[in-house]
Amino acid sequence: MGRDKQVSIDAERLYKRLFKIPEEKKLIPIFLVFLVLFSFLEISTLFFAALVLATTFASIKLVGLKFNLRRTIFLAILILLLGFISFKAFGSFSGAYFLFLAVLYFCSERGFVSSAIASSVPFLILDPFSVPVVVFSALLFFFYLRFLNFGLELNLRDYLRGFVNFWLTEDPSFLEQVLSKDSEVFEGKVRCLRVGSAKLISTDFHPGPFRNVGGAKLVKMLDFPNSVYLHSPSAHERDPVSEEDVLAIRNAVECGTEKINAMRPFEIEGENFKVFCFPFDKIRLIFVSGKRRIDDFVLDSQHFVVDCHNANFYGELSVKEIEEIRELVKKAEKIESETVAVKSGFVKMEFSSDSIVRYLSAILFEYGDEKFAIVVFDSNNVEPKFREKVEEKFARLGYKAIICSTDNHERTGAKVRESYKPAGSCLEDYEAVERLIEKCDALELAEVEFFYSEKRVAIRVLGKILQRLEKVEKKADRYIVVFFLLTFVSLFLPLAKVI
Repeated sequence: MGRDKQVSIDAERLYKRLFKIPEEKKLIPIFLVFLVLFSFLEISTLFFAALVLATTFASIKLVGLKFNLRRTIFLAILILLLGFISFKAFGSFSGAYFLFLAVLYFCSERGFVSSAIASSVPFLILDPFSVPVVVFSALLFFFYLRFLNFGLELNLRDYLRGFVNFWLTEDPSFLEQVLSKDSEVFEGKVRCLRVGSAKLISTDFHPGPFRNVGGAKLVKMLDFPNSVYLHSPSAHERDPVSEEDVLAIRNAVECGTEKINAMRPFEIEGENFKVFCFPFDKIRLIFVSGKRRIDDFVLDSQHFVVDCHNANFYGELSVKEIEEIRELVKKAEKIESETVAVKSGFVKMEFSSDSIVRYLSAILFEYGDEKFAIVVFDSNNVEPKFREKVEEKFARLGYKAIICSTDNHERTGAKVRESYKPAGSCLEDYEAVERLIEKCDALELAEVEFFYSEKRVAIRVLGKILQRLEKVEKKADRYIVVFFLLTFVSLFLPLAKVI
């Protein structure tokens, strides 16, 4: 599976594991049943549950705990169960302290000390003599935090807290702050080709990683009137890490500084890819289209190269395939062409579905007897069968269609029930294309002038963070096993009081 899909899908799986809990109408009856049952067996359980609830609600203000009513009730059920087991076995609820501390620490804004103090309140009020158990449990959790970072090139503890708080609040700043610490500075180009009133915008950066974190807002923030975003040959290592960096890219966009003259386009075909070149006297617009599959690849060029990202598949491009792309682009950069008059038209439709984020558009070109349509879907990729249908429909109008996606990651992992969906995954996408075709058919093309500009901008990108996180992924089971082992061990710490 391609890395762009894997980043979002892994994040979504983690979200499902951590945060998909029942609704309040189911949790509250469950909580009350346990409370009545346990209180009947031991009346002090009632006071313990009340203290846990009060502490959790107070922690929302005192330590910045990112909980709502549903999460609070769910946590209360867990701590009540664990605490009751601890009390019946060893006469103290403090066996549940380790888990309570872990939740408050990873789901709040404050540090270890504040979380340790806040989470100790229910246990110390009910049993002041449980201080040694609380202290030892806190030490166990402290050493677990140190264990998380052992042998790593990043602070996994901060990444976990940032990720958890991001998912709980949907506020990307929690994760962006962590990513910024380990980011790298990369300088890339921001390009704009103006075709009449239409603007074709591209950058050397990548629109990811997912949802509304950093560069995932890139396509949205570069969505100007009469503009489309074209995905460049880039990968997630070039994801901007914060909104601030995306703003720097946005501020570098400038269209219409240098007039250029159009030349006759041509096509080069390889075994796995096609390259469509629209040459100008000073720059070349080069589209790389996958015959059967295409995903992220990195390629540096002095020209305006576009990764069409238009044939969704599960896997990664091989070294051989990427080398084929490079050879085709090199040929396109060298083939000579002659100046030609051009007519053009532009259609952009606002549209949203589970697979298309914000719009679909078509830029039409007429070079004498040759007609081309650059069709752009604001989506993560394009289903091959859907792409074939779109190409057929434009062919009936006399256009050779070049299908592109923006590789937008806003919809990847956005909700628990949403997953990676390329354009064409929804019936509505087909209906939207029909409307686009109608608009293109009715459009009158006119002679246009072309203007091109590019600027360089240096921003913070993910860089090697992904490689480091891949190492963490290999150890993920170890971290989970150790956590549950320590939770289990802490359950027996009150035994020391009995002995």
